[in-house]
Amino acid sequence: MLVDMRTRKSGGMPEYYRTTYEKWYGWFSHVYDPFVRSMLFLINGGFGGERRLRQQAIDWLEPRPGDRVLDICSGTGTMTIMIGKQLAGQGEVLGVEISPAQLRVARKKRKPAGVTFIQADAQNIPLPDTSFDKANIFGALHEMPREVRRKVLSQAFRVLKPAGNLVVTEHNNPDSKWKASLFDFSERFNPEYPTYKDMLECGLTNEIEHAGFRVVKTRTDAHEFFQTVLAQKQIR
Repeated sequence: MLVDMRTRKSGGMPEYYRTTYEKWYGWFSHVYDPFVRSMLFLINGGFGGERRLRQQAIDWLEPRPGDRVLDICSGTGTMTIMIGKQLAGQGEVLGVEISPAQLRVARKKRKPAGVTFIQADAQNIPLPDTSFDKANIFGALHEMPREVRRKVLSQAFRVLKPAGNLVVTEHNNPDSKWKASLFDFSERFNPEYPTYKDMLECGLTNEIEHAGFRVVKTRTDAHEFFQTVLAQKQIR
C-alpha cells in the first residue's frame, strides 16, 4: 500500500509523500495544464470547462481591491494568475508550491502585477499569523495523507485574518453510483489514489471544520465530480 506513515523527513512530511509527489510532478508538470484542460473539457461542458470551474471558486473567494490572497499548493499557477487578474494590480496574490517543477512552469507564465510565487511546504508556510485576507486551495488536498491535509488546513487557518475566507475545490464522491464508479476507476491509475480515497472517507467539510473553520456553503460542479466549499475562520 502506498500510504506508510512510519518513515518521515524533517518538517513532518512522510517520506513516501515527498518522494512520490516530487517524482510524479517532475515529469507531470510538463503536461499538467493540457491534462487538466482536457479532463474538464470532458466533464464540465466542453471548451472553457476548466476556466468556468476555477472562476466559480474565485467568485466565492471574492477578491477585492487591497486584498492579500494566498493560493496554497498553487501548482502551475493558473489559479494564482486568475485571481491576480481579477484584482488588476490592486492587491497581492502569493502562490505557495512545494514542487520545483510546477513552480518553473508557473514562473514562465505572464503574470499581472501583484502576483508572486514561493517554494515552500504548505505544512509550514513561512508567513506571519493573520497576514492574509483570503486563501484558496484548488485540487490539492486529495494528494495528501490525512495528517498532511490537516496540517495544511491548520496553516491556512493560522495565516488568515479573523473572519477571513477560505475556498477549497476538491474531488467529490457523486451520489450517483455509476458516476462514483467511473471516477473511482479513473483515479485508480493515479499514485494519489489512496489519499484521494481517504479524503472522501473523512469528508472534506469535516476536515475543514476540524481545522477551526465554519463552513458557509458548499456546491457540487462538473456533474458532481467536484465540490467547492466556502469556509470562514472562526474567531476563537
